Formats: sequence, structure tokens, C-alpha cells
Amino acid sequence: MELSLFQDYLKQNKIDLALLVHPDPNITYFAQVKPSYSISLIYPNKAELYISKLDSVHPSNFKVFILPKDWKKEFSKTKAKKIGINKESLTLSFYETLRKIWDVEFIDVGEQIKKLRQIKSHEEISKITKASEITSLVFDKTVAELRKNSLKTELQVANFIDSHIKENGCELAFPTIISIGKNAAVPHHLTSSAKLSKGFLLMDFGAAYQNYCSDMTRVVYLGKPSKEEVDIYNLLLNVQEKSISSVKSYLSLSELDKQVRKDLGKYSSHFIHSLGHGIGIEVHESPRISLESKDIVQKNQVFTIEPGIYFYNKFGLRIEDMVLFDGNKGKVLTKAKKELIKI
Repeated sequence: MELSLFQDYLKQNKIDLALLVHPDPNITYFAQVKPSYSISLIYPNKAELYISKLDSVHPSNFKVFILPKDWKKEFSKTKAKKIGINKESLTLSFYETLRKIWDVEFIDVGEQIKKLRQIKSHEEISKITKASEITSLVFDKTVAELRKNSLKTELQVANFIDSHIKENGCELAFPTIISIGKNAAVPHHLTSSAKLSKGFLLMDFGAAYQNYCSDMTRVVYLGKPSKEEVDIYNLLLNVQEKSISSVKSYLSLSELDKQVRKDLGKYSSHFIHSLGHGIGIEVHESPRISLESKDIVQKNQVFTIEPGIYFYNKFGLRIEDMVLFDGNKGKVLTKAKKELIKI
């Protein structure tokens, strides 16, 4: 369905073909395969995928060819007046190569593909839901393992999570982020050999099932938290859940972000990133949920909602869920417990 919608767009705009080049994720979006290297040519009435001899993929909607050594000469035989490219993913060097092959008008089709990718098909939602279920399951297993006191460092927690994601037939959606104490005050902390100790332990990770990603953040407390720590965590949880319940058709995503900052009150200055992002083939894709976003909520979008509070050199908190807007409400796909777990 995704490919045919894009081909309709090519027809309507009299674009003779669209050319996508590795590592453009849109190749995986349209072909539902992930070769190590590929070039795709999408015409209004057919689609071709050129791959390396080292790969063997069998997409149902593309005709597959081995990329010939003289591919530039072969491609030049294709007559065209307008060719679609994705400027965002194309290097300047490769663009110059294309201009030598074809002396034609090049049209950026990247924004159109982004619009298509925002609205997920039933099959895409099914894969994202499966990825989210596995992510939640792995969190539960990790909590159980932490209770055994067998994991001693951030890296050991990350390795435990990563191995269980793979055991469940998935890939990692992105490098797992595990941060203890003051490390969690850096939202994109690089997981280290830091020893686990008393305090908040933040875990941000996700499984990718059949190329579709999930992304979830949970925080547990090692030891006994103070009343202030519990109060701050519960405030963040309430704000996050209120934000999810506020999701409705045509709601401005910038308004959603703005409301969260208002609800965080005196802690709003400690929320240092945007509220969320779309997710699918890539872990970060359209729509963006930020103060600058021009996107609105639409049926069958999937995005994260992840407010955070960060105290430099002390601790950081973030609670993140995958949310599907089903046309009526925001449906949470990551079901793992969010009430503060004390270990």
C-alpha cells in the first residue's frame, strides 16, 4: 500500500522515477527489506531494487537485480525528464554523480515520503505493537534480575537487556542507554562501566521487530528514596499520563509540548528536550512533538511521549511510552509498569 500511494504521487506530479540510495531508510519502508547496500528505482508503474552480490532479499513488490559494475551506464539508458530524490539522505558526491548520468530536473520527494510514513498501515502497527510488547517484557525481566543483585554496572544491565531483546527475535532499535544517579542527568548518556549504587536508575531502550522500532524509558530506584525524590517522580508520572490522555484528533503537537511544560511548574526549566517523536522504520521520524512543531495529531500516527526532569550532577528522570492514536484516543503500546519500583 505504501509503495502504491507513492507511485500515485509520482503519476500526479509527472515524475518519471524516484531514485533512493543506501542508507536511505525509505528503501526499507517501501521494500520491507534491509540489504547491506542498495539503490532503488521507483517508477509510476513498477519498482526495481539493485543490490550487492553479497545479499539475498526477496521483496514482494520490487523486482530485484544485482547492481552491475557499469551501473551508471546502465541507468543512463533510462529516459526521464523529472527524477525524484531524497535530498536529506543523499550525499553531495552522489548527487553530482546523478547529474552526470542524467541532465534532467531533480525533484526533492523527501517531504512527501515523510508525510506517507507518518500514517501507519495496519501491518506497520502490528509490527510496532509486537516490538513494544517485547520491550515491555524485557523490562520486567530486567527488574527481576536487578532484584537478584546480579547486575553490578550500567554495562551489565545494558548487556542483559540487549541479549534478551535478541533472544526474542528482535534487533536493537538503538544503542541501549543505562544511567545511574548523576549520569541520568545527561539524557543521551553513553552507557559506561559505572557501578550501580543507591539512587534512580534510568533505562532507555527498544526492540526492533521486522525493521519496526519501539522506544521506552523507565526509571527504578535502588534503595529507599526520600520523600522529595518520590514526589518529583510522581509529578513527572502524572504529567506524562495527563499528556497521553490529552491526545486527540487535529491537536497541535506544539500545544501538547507547551502544556507539559506548564504542568511541570517550577521544574519546567529542567525539561531540556522536546516531548516526543514519531517512530517506525526509524526510531526518530515525523511527526516531531516540540514547541516548534507544525504537525497535528492524525489517526494511525505512532509517537513517543517522554517528558523528563534533569538536575545537573544529581539525577535525571524520564518516563517514555509509545503511543498510537487510534482515531479516538492515545493508546499506550508499552505496557511496562510506570509506578516507581524500589529495589
